[in-house]
Amino acid sequence: MSYLSVVVAQLLYTLSDTWKKAIMNASGFSVATLVKPAFLLALLVAGIGFLFQMHALSKIELSRTIVFMGMLAVIFSSAAGVIFFREQLNVWNVIGLVLAVTAIILVNIK
Repeated sequence: MSYLSVVVAQLLYTLSDTWKKAIMNASGFSVATLVKPAFLLALLVAGIGFLFQMHALSKIELSRTIVFMGMLAVIFSSAAGVIFFREQLNVWNVIGLVLAVTAIILVNIK
């Protein structure tokens, strides 16, 4: 359940960031954008992610939790960029993703 909390937290963070990016693309960065109901709801999604992160931190070592979340952030945000914003990954990006996953595996070996 603890590692599942990490995954859920990062999924919620990525969902929130993707949603905020879409809002910013449509409206630009301004105070008016930051107080839009959709933007505030996206912040609430991140807040719920924070609760899952705190649960994970109460059960898993800090270094493992944050490194695992970092790897998931790299993977999830790259996937979101490709899927929702038509961003392109080059060979260096893919190598970086593979190295990030490898690093997480190595950090989590006991």
